[in-house]
Amino acid sequence: MPVRLALFEDAFDGGRPLHLPAAPRAVYVRHGTLTGTSEKTGTVTLAEDSCTLFEGELELSGTGEAWSWEATPYDWGPMVTDAERPRLIAAHALMIDPRYPILMRSDRVDFPPGIVTPKHGHGGPGIRRLLHGRLVAEIADKVHRVEPGEAWFETGRDPVVGRNVAPASAFVRTILLPTDYLGRSSFLPWTAEEADKPRGVQYRIFFDSVVRLTA
Repeated sequence: MPVRLALFEDAFDGGRPLHLPAAPRAVYVRHGTLTGTSEKTGTVTLAEDSCTLFEGELELSGTGEAWSWEATPYDWGPMVTDAERPRLIAAHALMIDPRYPILMRSDRVDFPPGIVTPKHGHGGPGIRRLLHGRLVAEIADKVHRVEPGEAWFETGRDPVVGRNVAPASAFVRTILLPTDYLGRSSFLPWTAEEADKPRGVQYRIFFDSVVRLTA
C-alpha cells in the first residue's frame, strides 16, 4: 500500500469551522488568521505566512485562506473522495510504505532576482505551490512556466533546475523524506560540478517532524 500526498485549499469567512479526518497535515495560512484544534496539538492560533503540523482529527476556523498538505495511506482506489474534490489542488500516489515513520517537512523558498538553482534532486517527493512571482521549472525532460497559485510535483529522483524570471518569487512546499534526513538538507546536487554552484535561494523551515500514518 502506498501513500497519498495531497494539497487542498480552503477559504474561511468566520462562519462554520471545517472538520478534517485524522492525518498528518501541514496547514499554511495564505491570508488571514485561523485557529486550529487537534487532540495531539491542542489549540493553535495560525498567523498569515505560517505553517503548522497537525496530527489527528483537525478543526479549522477563522477568516482567511489555508493551503493544507496531508499524507494518508492509499489503497489504489479513487485518488480523492467526492467531498475532497472541490478543495483539491493536487494529489499524487507515492511508493512509500505507510507502516513506517516518515519525515514530513514544510518550508518556504524565496528566489532573489535572476537566481538559477543548480541542477539537483531531493531525498524524497513533494508538492510545491507558488506564492508570488514567476518560475521556469525544468524537471527531467520537461520545462514549464509556473504562475502564482500553481502547484507542481517533484519526485526527488528527477533532475530539477528552477529559474526565477520575476523580480522575486517564492513557493511553499511539503516533502516526505526518510527519517535519517531529520535536521539535514534534502538537496542533492546532480553532479560534483553542480555541487560547487551557489544555490542562491533563501529557506525558511516551518517544521521538520517524524510522523506516523498508521497507529
